[in-house]
Amino acid sequence: MAVLAASITTRNGKPLLSRQFVEMSKDRVMELLSNFQGLVANISSDHTYVEDEHVRYVYKPFDDYYLILMTNRQSNIIQDLSTLNLFSQTVNYYLNSFDENEIFENAFEILSSFDEIIVMGHKENLTIQQVNNYISMESHEERIQEIIEKNKESEANAERKRRAKEIARKEHERKMGMPPSVYDIATQQKFSASTDPNVANAYNSYYSNASSAAQQSYLHSHQQQETHMDNMGESRYSQINRGVGKGMQLSKGNKGPGMSSIRSSNAARPAYQEPEEEKPVNNGILITIKETVNAEISRDGAITSSELKGVMELRINKAELGHAKLTLTDNVDVTDKTLQFKTHPNIDKNTFLSSKVLGLRSSDKTFPCNDQSLGILRWRKVGKVDDKALIPLDVSTWVSPSEEAEGVFEVTVEFEVTSTYNKPLENIIFTIPVVTDNVSISEDNNDVNASIAGIDDEQGISIKVESIQPGSSGVFGFQIEAGFEDAMFPMNVRFQHKGENESGFTNINVASITASTDDAVELPFDILSTLKAEEYIIV
Repeated sequence: MAVLAASITTRNGKPLLSRQFVEMSKDRVMELLSNFQGLVANISSDHTYVEDEHVRYVYKPFDDYYLILMTNRQSNIIQDLSTLNLFSQTVNYYLNSFDENEIFENAFEILSSFDEIIVMGHKENLTIQQVNNYISMESHEERIQEIIEKNKESEANAERKRRAKEIARKEHERKMGMPPSVYDIATQQKFSASTDPNVANAYNSYYSNASSAAQQSYLHSHQQQETHMDNMGESRYSQINRGVGKGMQLSKGNKGPGMSSIRSSNAARPAYQEPEEEKPVNNGILITIKETVNAEISRDGAITSSELKGVMELRINKAELGHAKLTLTDNVDVTDKTLQFKTHPNIDKNTFLSSKVLGLRSSDKTFPCNDQSLGILRWRKVGKVDDKALIPLDVSTWVSPSEEAEGVFEVTVEFEVTSTYNKPLENIIFTIPVVTDNVSISEDNNDVNASIAGIDDEQGISIKVESIQPGSSGVFGFQIEAGFEDAMFPMNVRFQHKGENESGFTNINVASITASTDDAVELPFDILSTLKAEEYIIV
């Protein structure tokens, strides 16, 4: 079919708006519309089209107006009526009262929608919703960009609040007479002793052309600033090691449980260092299932967000084992969209989705046999709010001000392995973002043998619990000098679990490995699964 023009006229024949889709002059359109008035006056109102010797008029009356499509006589009348119906829907979308002034006010939108429906005289395969989206210029990329901008604003607001808390903390320390940390001193000196090469070049360029007296004065002041920074850093380090800074000390007359040995036990304690992992032994084929969990948990234990990411790695150290394909266990649902599976580009994805088999796309190739780990499958799952399905360790905290000294808090931490995980966790580290040597574990509230593992000027205080078994809970308490409660949060939690020949947190596992050249040949393999906390925070 070929649509020549689309018009809206009054019942008396007055043209209100018209759009030509082929080469037609305005006079020719006016002539055809005039002919239409003569034809429509002589037929029954039940008809929806009329013809003359040149064109066909497909029309629809609404209120005191006509919506008219002019087509050639060879066009399909069924398609013409379908196109007319779509035109009618777009007109109804923009008009409420069908008033002539309203038609003129919305003429641009109406004609634009006509242009979306008809291109070069032929109808586009569109729905009314698509037409409206095109006219309003709805864009997925634009919505994504708006979300990104909102996230940036949220991050900026969070950073502003964090800086406000930092300023409040420093003001509190100043009022209490506590000495500033090395980091604070460096921050205060950043303008006078900037390490920015552009600033340094500007100073050097200026003073290279100055008088000899100005050059000597600049050199002397620069050396004094460096000496002052070194002395203040050394003084601060000495105060921490000796534990005799001018900061607030607990009253000697009222010492809480374990507080008598705070300064002596924590002096010069190094920062906690993660133990280096040894490379697992590979007997031929080693499958490693590595999963990391992220979560944000409120202080009372409510789950704000959770996420689990996993990767299956393959290590082969013998050439005769390179022709291998892995079959996952029956309980793995590879069509589960919540897990968001993603295979390596060289893995046959169709075979994986149809039969849970991880094999190479090309049967002529083999997996690398250099005993190096190769990620062949990844997955990711995001938990819902207050859903503990992806939470291996449930944590809640209680914080109360100490009655013995101002600025000191008593904190109790309770944690347990959730029923959804039901495996032991080792090397549980709680990191409190406070730098102070006024901290100790409560001797009468520590059923998990928690201990202070280290004090770091950047990360804060690390408290370590060796392990916790499934089905049991752990509790420990500590006293800490923090100035205000929010300074102790977010509290970061790290833990890990290693298991041999067992599935991961999401129950993903390998049932068998066979030779890609012969399914009857089964290859021996070992499985190592690990779980670690990546960003597990208490806010």
